[in-house]
Amino acid sequence: MEEKVEAIIEDVELYTGNYLGDAEKRYYTDGATDAKVFSLAKKYLIKITDLNTIKTQVVFFRQNHDAAFQNLVCYSEDLGYLCFDFIDGERFLDSEISPEETIMQLSRIVGSYCRYPHDGYGFLNEEHVSWRAFLLDEIEYARRNIGEISTEKVMTALDIAGRYNPEQFLMHGDFGSHNFLVEKGKIRVIDPMPLVGDYLYDFYFALLSNNKIIGELGAEAIYRYFGERDLDYRRALMVVALYVRMSRVAIYDEEHLQAYINLYRNIAV
Repeated sequence: MEEKVEAIIEDVELYTGNYLGDAEKRYYTDGATDAKVFSLAKKYLIKITDLNTIKTQVVFFRQNHDAAFQNLVCYSEDLGYLCFDFIDGERFLDSEISPEETIMQLSRIVGSYCRYPHDGYGFLNEEHVSWRAFLLDEIEYARRNIGEISTEKVMTALDIAGRYNPEQFLMHGDFGSHNFLVEKGKIRVIDPMPLVGDYLYDFYFALLSNNKIIGELGAEAIYRYFGERDLDYRRALMVVALYVRMSRVAIYDEEHLQAYINLYRNIAV
């Protein structure tokens, strides 16, 4: 691996024109993936990962240039890496950013997503024929992790949301607080899993990624955003996003699972 790291550094040097041979390397964990991530002198962040991740993330960053996202400096499919400008921010969970400021910033970010006319909906290279088919797949995946919680409410929500085939946007796809850094009061977003569909799903998924946000704001405050959409659709999509989010909580944040279960039982569809 060390030889590969050195080859990557040489490739980044060639692309940027900056000598990095003596740059301090710092390695980071990368959640549940097998990627290897390290920084160089707090100037660049290198992610060594699989070919599918490289290809799909390159598509995302070529389409979305909002300042909230990482800036892709260079990449190589042959060497298996992506290089970004380093973000010198603190973890979202350690920041003092308020729920009110959070929702305003997140609404602006998702509103910046680019339209992406496409043959299907869902994660790039795993597309489904309809928005409903993608949401159903998300629900089925979640059910395997959640267990005995009733699916009656989420299936009712799916029947409502599934009547719509929304305009397609290329969105982050793993848009949650675990992928947020805060730099000088601004939310910065890392590690997309590019997804084609309605950016409202990303918006709700992000707000539900931290139970304090919806706990302080309440669902009705969230529904005020993107009010040009049918309210029935917004309510239904929120329920689907909540159910799917519960499955992530069951795996990675079990101590907060009961709070999500209570919210799911009480939220209206």
